[in-house]
Amino acid sequence: MRLPRRRILAAALVLASAAWVGAQTPPPDANLATTVPSSTGSLETAPKPTGYESDLYCFGYLGGLNDPFVAQVTSAQDVAEQVDFATGDLLYLETGADRGLRVGDEYWLVTAENEVFNPSNGASLGRFYQYRGRAVVLCLGAHSATIKVLDSCTDIPMGAFLKKFDPIPIPLARKSPPATACDPPSGKPAGRIVYSRDGVVALGQDTPVIVDLGIANGLQPGDFLTIYRYSTGRDYGIEPQGTYWVNVPPPPGVEIPRTYLGEISVLEVGDRWAIGRITDSYRLIEVGDEVELK
Repeated sequence: MRLPRRRILAAALVLASAAWVGAQTPPPDANLATTVPSSTGSLETAPKPTGYESDLYCFGYLGGLNDPFVAQVTSAQDVAEQVDFATGDLLYLETGADRGLRVGDEYWLVTAENEVFNPSNGASLGRFYQYRGRAVVLCLGAHSATIKVLDSCTDIPMGAFLKKFDPIPIPLARKSPPATACDPPSGKPAGRIVYSRDGVVALGQDTPVIVDLGIANGLQPGDFLTIYRYSTGRDYGIEPQGTYWVNVPPPPGVEIPRTYLGEISVLEVGDRWAIGRITDSYRLIEVGDEVELK
């Protein structure tokens, strides 16, 4: 049986097209397999962000008891109708070009909050300054300025201060296995959790906190801290320290295992303080619990 001439030509064209497509397809890349996740989870060892912008941009920092600021909010476009302000609102300053402000510059909107004390000995660590939001200079006079709120984390009150905005990068790090029972101390710098967002005392996973370790102790963004406490004994235990009740270490000569509570990823570091995020919590964590660099 003979096929019609048209069918023979059509079949030949289909075969020729398939051969051409095959010739244009590049050969498999031998290195491609290294970028595909395997059943062993090889990509899990890649560095990952250790926190989120909100952990820093909507928290704050420890500063001096009376830090100076470039300007202060004194009025607003809707001051007759509003007490607090938020994203999109226009705020007025009584300083402008005379203080070095420029149109387009961005600033933190900051409020001075309470003095922070070390829960272990009652020593002052400075004042907590809260980031309320971020604003940009919209228009400028010699001794006045109008700023627009770009982002607000919470209500922005009249009297908020302006602090020059500098982006804070979120560190990337590889997470190592957490400490477990029977693991010995690392022997590295140790301190305590001294402050938490909104003054919360009972803490858990994903909570931003401040610890009393910083650059002076060798901390860097991307480091991890182990959280622990010692169980109470007959002759020692929980004692009042400042405004907190804290677990105190055993006295000299008394050896007792640690109770491991979780881990903190270090996000931002000051001279003698650092902001971190609790990444793991195995039981309730409290302000005053001890931390140690891994």
